[in-house]
Amino acid sequence: PPAWKALGIAWRDLAYRRYLVLVFLWYGAVMVGGPYVVPYFIRVGGLSMTEVGLWTVISATSGLLFGPMWGRVADREGHKVVLFRTGMVAALMPGLWLLGSAALPWPIWLSALADALAWSGLGTALVNAALAHAPKAARGGYLALFWLALGLGGLGGSLGASGLSRLSSEPSPYHLPILASTALRLLVALGLRRLTP
Repeated sequence: PPAWKALGIAWRDLAYRRYLVLVFLWYGAVMVGGPYVVPYFIRVGGLSMTEVGLWTVISATSGLLFGPMWGRVADREGHKVVLFRTGMVAALMPGLWLLGSAALPWPIWLSALADALAWSGLGTALVNAALAHAPKAARGGYLALFWLALGLGGLGGSLGASGLSRLSSEPSPYHLPILASTALRLLVALGLRRLTP
């Protein structure tokens, strides 16, 4: 069907709209704390830009190892299981950031592995869950709404992050948004458990 018809089919799918709400809320929750991760690592964690780059390399490389594991879990148990498990890891991971400091940096380094464990399965599972809802002829419409929900959620979360960072500067302006992101991620991750793909 034409693109507008595919969008209409996707929009009329009530179960899919519920899923889109979770995608919107998830990326909103992530981006409430997301903009402050690198500043937190540098100013509170005491990492240099080189060390932040190394953290990223550790996470990306580890993701190459964890990704196939999540693929096997998805094949065996389904994307809903991967969504919930990786969502919980991603929800709890900011706690490692908050435990880290210049005097105690190892939780920040451990979070590179948690980041890889979470996102190597979560990103793919989110898209695959969207595709699981979609009839083949209307997949384009389903994916368009998925990416729209993801982008709008991220935008909303980023705007909320800005306001939160101004509410408290103790122990740093990054703590409150990251803590709020953790709580919101946990709530949405629990919602992912109730999905019916």
